[in-house]
Amino acid sequence: MLRFIINKQEISKKISVAAQAVGTKTIDPILQCLLFKPENDLIKVYSTDMQTFVIANLSVSEFDGSDTFAVDAKLLEEIIKNIDDDEIVFKYELGKVNIKSGKTSFNLTTYSNPEKFPPIEFDESGITFEIETSILSEMIDKVIFCASTESAMRALNGVYWEIKDGFLRLVASDGYRLALVEQKIDVQAEIDFIVSLKSMKELQNMIAGTDEPVIKITCDHKKMAVNAGDITVITRVVEEVFPDYRRVLPKAFRTRISFNKNDFLEALKRNMIIAKRGNDKVRLEIGDNVMVLTSHSPEFGEVREELNIEKEGEDLVINFNPRFLNEAAKNVDDEEIVFNFVDDLSPMQVNSKDVGGFLYIVLPVRA
Repeated sequence: MLRFIINKQEISKKISVAAQAVGTKTIDPILQCLLFKPENDLIKVYSTDMQTFVIANLSVSEFDGSDTFAVDAKLLEEIIKNIDDDEIVFKYELGKVNIKSGKTSFNLTTYSNPEKFPPIEFDESGITFEIETSILSEMIDKVIFCASTESAMRALNGVYWEIKDGFLRLVASDGYRLALVEQKIDVQAEIDFIVSLKSMKELQNMIAGTDEPVIKITCDHKKMAVNAGDITVITRVVEEVFPDYRRVLPKAFRTRISFNKNDFLEALKRNMIIAKRGNDKVRLEIGDNVMVLTSHSPEFGEVREELNIEKEGEDLVINFNPRFLNEAAKNVDDEEIVFNFVDDLSPMQVNSKDVGGFLYIVLPVRA
């Protein structure tokens, strides 16, 4: 038997994170479940898809019993979301779990062999460091949109983590563009690994739901553990080699322009109206103190817009996917943005005026 009483907000927050790690396409029903297990006067909730493990500690007001049970994660998440009262009573006995709140009562069938839940093994002696939650959240936001969504491209279907020279660097690329962000951290050891896109999204979900000001990260060469108070996410690293991102970074530029970010985003937004109905391309014609943006659709027409700029170097005409430019510009924090060009066929670098800890590389498209 196991009985406990818990606040709806407390369990809802923890369940929403844990349910994200549940396998959706699996032949083993236990991987579709949340495991509830009393340990050291706590109720712990476990979930996994064998790539990512989530451990959540539940703060309960009353607690009695020592049994373990596993219940369908999506079913439980939906039930908790639709309960109106703040107090929820769980009682597990003889293969059934009763969930009672106010005048509502659910009797759910549990998984018959909870002991089959996969064990979690992690070497806690790996490299450990702490980082402010808001900083890590911003770092992930600045690169994750560049990761490839093609699962077959395993080395690019995730985010590359590099700890080196006292910095944490996150890098993502889909082969057409690359985003890099770095932050000084208090660790001198070196390690690098890839975290899958799915696991990165689960980390995002955990970080968005926590009130903890600091995140603790521990990593060995096989797994990474991210702890935010009562929730720990452990993810297996991807056993692939990330391409050498330093080779993509331009070494010298022939043309550099700077301009107001919001003015550019507005002009680009209007160009995208036509571009998405044509060849999904925007042409940048860079001259003295002005950049002309044009997009064309054989069926619908064209758009032309001028933008005031400051220019160093040579005039240039170059074409890009407008969505890539839009996502890059939005992630530059400053009001002024800088485009750095080698030529009309080479990757362009996007950054703020002071460069800061974020830069973006995007390949042009042919005219």
